[in-house]
Amino acid sequence: MGIGSSLVRSRALRSVLPLGLAIAVCVAVVAGCGKKDKIVGPPATPRYPALTSPELVLVALRTAYTGKDSTEYKLLFDQDYLGTSVALRTQSPIDTLTFADEAQHIAALARSTTAIVELQLTPTMTRSRDPGDPPGWALIQNPIYGLTIYDGPNVYGVGVGSETIEFRFIPTPDSTSPTDTTWKIIRWSEIAY
Repeated sequence: MGIGSSLVRSRALRSVLPLGLAIAVCVAVVAGCGKKDKIVGPPATPRYPALTSPELVLVALRTAYTGKDSTEYKLLFDQDYLGTSVALRTQSPIDTLTFADEAQHIAALARSTTAIVELQLTPTMTRSRDPGDPPGWALIQNPIYGLTIYDGPNVYGVGVGSETIEFRFIPTPDSTSPTDTTWKIIRWSEIAY
């Protein structure tokens, strides 16, 4: 085939194109009159569970953290939140985190175009209570099975058995319903081996 046959095909396409476009528009209009089970638009945002139990707060934490969703992530923490990390061998603090620190951390992840977060929860989370905590608080130990953050050539991670992690939750009466309670993270502690 030479350039001449290309030109003929191009003219033929131009004459058929308006007819093809008209048919495509008609098909789209007719198809739109049927069932409305398909939504056209941006991809759906992650669905977050109602924060009605500490376990569901952790499910929401996984969704917000892996999605780098700073707005939802901050809703999971009480304003008086305090996180601590301690080295078991030396019993010395490694790090202390506040609500503002958590907000800055997730905001930095959200700004990153290269960071990819993977967080896996243990299949079974056991809720308990520490007698030393204020009344009503709940405790879940070691709910995270694995956490890895890939950022370009850097990989940061927490593996199973390398530390003990505890999340403490505080109940909060729901302002929209006098009988409902929501939960927030009030404390996080990590003992690194």
